[in-house]
Amino acid sequence: METKKEEQKEEIKVKSPEEKENQEYPVEVKEHEQSHNSIDEDIDSSIKASVRKGFIRKVYGILSIQLLITFGAVILCQAKPIKYLILDNKAMSSNLLILSSSLFIIFFLILACCRGISRRVPYNYFFLLGITICEAILCSITSSLYSFKIVASALLLTIVTTLAITLYACNTKNNFAVCRIGLYVILSQMFTIGIISVFFRIKALYTFYIFCSTILVGIYLVYDTQLILAKLGTGYFIDDYIFASLEIYMDIIRLFLLILKIIGNNSNRN
Repeated sequence: METKKEEQKEEIKVKSPEEKENQEYPVEVKEHEQSHNSIDEDIDSSIKASVRKGFIRKVYGILSIQLLITFGAVILCQAKPIKYLILDNKAMSSNLLILSSSLFIIFFLILACCRGISRRVPYNYFFLLGITICEAILCSITSSLYSFKIVASALLLTIVTTLAITLYACNTKNNFAVCRIGLYVILSQMFTIGIISVFFRIKALYTFYIFCSTILVGIYLVYDTQLILAKLGTGYFIDDYIFASLEIYMDIIRLFLLILKIIGNNSNRN
């Protein structure tokens, strides 16, 4: 009897207004909260997407200027007066190569190791311009050893290959960031093979090194492009636009020099 009375008392208990509201409108409140959260998520995702698009435009805008300076210098040095000046003055050319290579290493290490400088305007643009000029000198002196036809063919192949690889990186679902450690291991092995082939003057090994290096640079270009796009979860920070454009720029320059060597070696054999 006592238990029955207690149950009746619990049923007769007066409920507070808050409890009534929660019981009357639980579904509506939950739906409102879910819709509000989904709207916030949509706004956040749209903001992130617009920021990333601005970052991509900035990176490729800087990259375009770098390539115009470098390849413009390469074409300019194919003019006969400048070309003969470079070829006839070997001491001057070698000194320019040593100076530009040394400055390139210094500027690159500053941007790579000091991220505060690489993100600070105008110092980041100053060091990037220095690297671009150094690379323009290196590419110009190297390309002066070849004919205009070979240099033009290498430039055209570089542009076509870069566009094809970039389109592949934009559309593929394969995440090349997973292969990061493997790429570094292969790069170190290829560096060793290159030193051995040059030191011992093994032509077959050197040819193998050039072809494999070209493929490796293409993979690196896909990897760096995916980091810029940040479609597969990993990517550069928004403030690292200078370093991102530098990485893509270095991939394209390496690709150009390797293609130039391949075409040049084949033309010499013929």
